[in-house]
Amino acid sequence: MVGGAIPSERRVRCLPPLTKSGGDAQLRLEIDGNPAGVKVCISHLNAQLVADLPDRALDLLEVAAVVYGADAAVSRGGTADQQMGKMWHRHFQVDMPVRDRAFWQSEDVVLALEEMLMFLSGDRFVFRFVAKEDGEAERSLFFKFDEGSAWQATRVLMFSGGLDSFAGALEEIAERGERVALVSHFSASKIAPVQRQLHKTLTEKFGENSCRHIPVQVQMVGRGLKEGTHRARSFLFAALGAVTARAFGLNRVSFFENGVVSLNLSPVGNVLGTRATRTTHPQTLSRFSDFLGRVFASETRIDNPFFWRTKKEVVETVARLGMSEQIAQTRSCADVHNQTKQHIHCGRCSQCIDRRFAVLAAGLERFDPEEAYRVALMDDTRSDVRDREVALSYLRSARAYEHITPSELERALPAVISAVAHLAQPTETAIEMIARLLKRHGIGVSDVMRATLKAKSAEDFPDGSLPRLYGEAQKANALPNIPVSSRPIVEPAKPMVMEVNPQRRRVVIDDRIFIERNATADLLIVLADKWLEGAGQGLMPLDYPLANTNFLTKALKVDGDEAVRQRVNRAKVVMRKKMASCGREPEEADAIIENQPWLGYRLTPDRVTVRKAKAE
Repeated sequence: MVGGAIPSERRVRCLPPLTKSGGDAQLRLEIDGNPAGVKVCISHLNAQLVADLPDRALDLLEVAAVVYGADAAVSRGGTADQQMGKMWHRHFQVDMPVRDRAFWQSEDVVLALEEMLMFLSGDRFVFRFVAKEDGEAERSLFFKFDEGSAWQATRVLMFSGGLDSFAGALEEIAERGERVALVSHFSASKIAPVQRQLHKTLTEKFGENSCRHIPVQVQMVGRGLKEGTHRARSFLFAALGAVTARAFGLNRVSFFENGVVSLNLSPVGNVLGTRATRTTHPQTLSRFSDFLGRVFASETRIDNPFFWRTKKEVVETVARLGMSEQIAQTRSCADVHNQTKQHIHCGRCSQCIDRRFAVLAAGLERFDPEEAYRVALMDDTRSDVRDREVALSYLRSARAYEHITPSELERALPAVISAVAHLAQPTETAIEMIARLLKRHGIGVSDVMRATLKAKSAEDFPDGSLPRLYGEAQKANALPNIPVSSRPIVEPAKPMVMEVNPQRRRVVIDDRIFIERNATADLLIVLADKWLEGAGQGLMPLDYPLANTNFLTKALKVDGDEAVRQRVNRAKVVMRKKMASCGREPEEADAIIENQPWLGYRLTPDRVTVRKAKAE
């Protein structure tokens, strides 16, 4: 723990409810002897589905709500507090009644829960579980039912109303034909109408059965919010999503968020670690999956299908699927409470800055009106010192990412290493893929800045505007220099050329690596067909389709998911040996096949180019 100071212990007690049923209920708490409450209400589920939920699922909701309440009700000291470890890192002692005490008090469950919350929030939660009295009577406490609804989801995702979650829902519905449950948490009344409108837009285009909105209200009651960082809130989100998924008989929940944000690389150097979100960090999702798998006694997957995409690529997904006009309906701003009808984005927070750069980089600014931002990205003055630092640090990071190499990534950003072990890729491959992700992000942002400074010099912008601040920082050598008219010095690695000959069961890589008449060749040929399918449809490379395990078991005539995984792993071993024998780095082979958990496999789009062999 940073600083060495021991945080004062906060006592949290969960009190008996005032009502036994009816939904829209309140979980009553006592924090250091003071009353508080958390209002939890999940709407639009079928009563029969909820009736089949195990007791542990209801316990899970209450544990997550108590954690949310404690997190929100106890201040870390505010932005002015610099005593790291004294107020930032908190210690909660939680007395928690549960229905399945034997499960919750088991040592491995308690350890998994407490370590998960420590990584997520930086706080220590210590639980003492006791048996709940009359737990069965409270089964419907937190639900409002839609009686008689027979609709069945095939996918569950967390739906915030932001660009990333909208793009994820759109892709699942439009490309994969899924019936999607959109689980939305809201505590601010300004966000709920946005979520409802986006849901309406999707159903109007794809039909009423394409998706259902599952709104979840979670609010503090009787005690104002003392802490706005909400570092533990995503545990509540994951629990809500997992319970909803289990009600539908599913075991997977997705958060859709671009990988640059997910990596939790703070864009502002002096932002405290507890302020930067870890909601979709790979280690967070891995810990969620492990813990929720224990709760439900079966495999549970909490994932982020957009981890390998930049914000620009997310925006391009919306455009590719024909819904660019809905970009303006989405919300990205962190300053929800100060939104107005005219200014739905503040333009000052890192989320707004990231969104606006991504839209400009994608060339879709006509679908994201500048007047919706209280502070325009380039033309308005940033008078607050912190606002200036947020914007400049965002540019510093992007410029550094533009030129980063895998080895530099490990040295300069050691926090990345905490993600690598949770990405279902060999270490070297994961680091290389992250470097390429950050590089694409950096190029996109820097290209926007280059175009801006090429069109007009920094001195022609108002004092305190981003281009003016950037120009002044460059003169003071406080920022890396961005050439106005040149591309980055370091370009992405040249793709490998893979020539396939299905008739001869032969694959040739870069005209010198031959793989033929074996299982590896068969696998590469099948994946090459998918690559060519995406190219033939005119898709962007990063949108090329994946071959799921069901498809591969049939195409390769193997039995089950594990056989597919073994085939892929053996193929990588074969290709490493082939690379080494030709004087190439063996690790290059690991970048040829990309695995996206739950979605499938493909030839890595920006590392491989496929061509068919000429007829013989």
